[in-house]
Amino acid sequence: MGSGREVVESVVRGPSRVLDRWRRGGRIELVKLFPEVGKGLTIGIGALVVVSPVLALLGTVASGFLVGAVPAAVGAPTDSAEARRLFLALGFLGGSFLAQHAVGGLREVLSQIAGRRMTRIVKRRVLAAMLVPPGIAHLEDPEVLDKIAIARGHTSQVTPGAAGTGLVQVAVNRLAVLSPIALLIPFRWWLPFVLGAPLLWFRSVMREHILCAVRARHGQTSVLRRANYFVDAALTPTAAKETRVFGLGGWYAQRFESLYLGAMREVWKERSKSRRGLVMPWLATLAATTFGYWTVASSAARGEIGLAQLTILLSAVGGMRMLLALGNEDVAVEQGAAGLPLLHEVEALAQTRRNQLSGALPADGLPASTIRFEGVRFRYPGSDNDIYDGLDLELRAGESLAVVGINGAGKTTLVKLLARLYDPTDGRITVDGIDLRDLSPQQWQRRVAAIFQDFTRYELSAADNVGFGAVEAMRGALDAAALDEVAAQAGATDIIANLPEGWETVLSRRFTGGVDLSGGEWQRVALARAMLAVRSGAGVLVLDEPTANLDVRAEVELYDRFLELTRGVTTLVISHRFSTVRRADRIVVLDEGHVVEDGTHDDLVAAGGHYARMFRLQASRFVDDAAVEEVAHG
Repeated sequence: MGSGREVVESVVRGPSRVLDRWRRGGRIELVKLFPEVGKGLTIGIGALVVVSPVLALLGTVASGFLVGAVPAAVGAPTDSAEARRLFLALGFLGGSFLAQHAVGGLREVLSQIAGRRMTRIVKRRVLAAMLVPPGIAHLEDPEVLDKIAIARGHTSQVTPGAAGTGLVQVAVNRLAVLSPIALLIPFRWWLPFVLGAPLLWFRSVMREHILCAVRARHGQTSVLRRANYFVDAALTPTAAKETRVFGLGGWYAQRFESLYLGAMREVWKERSKSRRGLVMPWLATLAATTFGYWTVASSAARGEIGLAQLTILLSAVGGMRMLLALGNEDVAVEQGAAGLPLLHEVEALAQTRRNQLSGALPADGLPASTIRFEGVRFRYPGSDNDIYDGLDLELRAGESLAVVGINGAGKTTLVKLLARLYDPTDGRITVDGIDLRDLSPQQWQRRVAAIFQDFTRYELSAADNVGFGAVEAMRGALDAAALDEVAAQAGATDIIANLPEGWETVLSRRFTGGVDLSGGEWQRVALARAMLAVRSGAGVLVLDEPTANLDVRAEVELYDRFLELTRGVTTLVISHRFSTVRRADRIVVLDEGHVVEDGTHDDLVAAGGHYARMFRLQASRFVDDAAVEEVAHG
């Protein structure tokens, strides 16, 4: 809580205390963003900020002379010296007002431009930082996501750019006090100090009051992020169908309001506590301002100053309140800048995570013989449960390996470790005998082409959706024939042909001229993307539930063709459909983090273990018991 003692201490200790508070409040970081928006733009804004108090001073003086010239000009001829002084003062005042409006308007335009650039810069830095680590653990860490939300202004709903725009106006307000100080010192040198001390005290307490609310809001970031989730879910097409079918609209609104108000009650509680400390500095400010007006008025009553001076000095006493001047722009600065120190934390954390997934050896041509999981243990950060507890698995180069198991057996985690999105907690994964930790993670990831169960449906053109499988080629001139070829391999030729603009059609109805695809069509587009990656040099192909949106016949047809096209490519397939996995060269069954069975389809059916039971259970849904053996053995 701010106090008069803190103000005195700030003066005694010098600028270091002020700078420390600015750093903690993020305003130093906000100031540092200005050079990044452009040197010329920053210099222009700075010049306009400095000119503003000069114009304000001229305007105050001109208004005083105008008022002072009125009595003598009343009744005087229009060509008299008294009338000319009145007209001159009027013209001077009008000119100063026009200049102030012109400078203020230009300053506002330039500060808005700078603000938009600042928001873009912060977004770019967050994006760059989050893309630095080759893994994805930081993107699944709630603490990191909270920091990102605060740094970008999502928690306070004030962007860094809005804070930058506000800071320009705050600077103008602070410099504006130089004008009344310059006018009051010749009258009573001590008066600016008498007026300024309680105003600075009040401002210090008010700023702490604002920061108290900002800190309280930051403490509720996780809750506010959850509240915003319900808004996003209600407004995005992804959940729109279920929202309406299940009548979730009212529930979404209720949950949002409950979470949001619950978080804000804590903020309001802290704000209420700090509000009590505003009473004494407010009373001191009121008393000092009243004293200032009384001092000027009593001097005029004694005939010590004339009408012009009275007008100027009364305006100057009121102008001292610019020391306080806590408006919306001050709130925007405190709220928008408070999260910027966390931007450095996010960037530092990204570098730390980058170093955790280290390795520099080239991955060209790998694997040539085998990929082995050797005694691998793994648990997700923040979890107490091991997904694997000593997993041993071999994937031979050039073969297709299918992985089956009940939900939660760790099948998708296997893909994440293979693609080196995470490193094992213990044990190791080797590629041709080389520890995967020693390979460059970026180079190894280029060797892996994966279609995940929740693959991304990019709201971009069909060409981009497929072309991302060979992003390096896209930077040059991706051959249209290559796109047509992989589309044919994935069975997507007719899909592309039926699009309004062919490959250039945006695959989203949210954009003009865009269209959406069915689940099965999207799956074929994703398969084409993976095929392009293989065509461009990927050595390992991972299919995590690759054909879940296709019917059984289309799946069998596509997978048979797919295995033929990828013969010689190291392929890992995860699927619940045995019509798919039975065609793999080899099948392993995962259970409780271990490989419990390993062999061909026929071998595993004959063994009568986990695989055979799961296969018979699934086959019985489509054929009678007498036909199961026939299905099992082809």
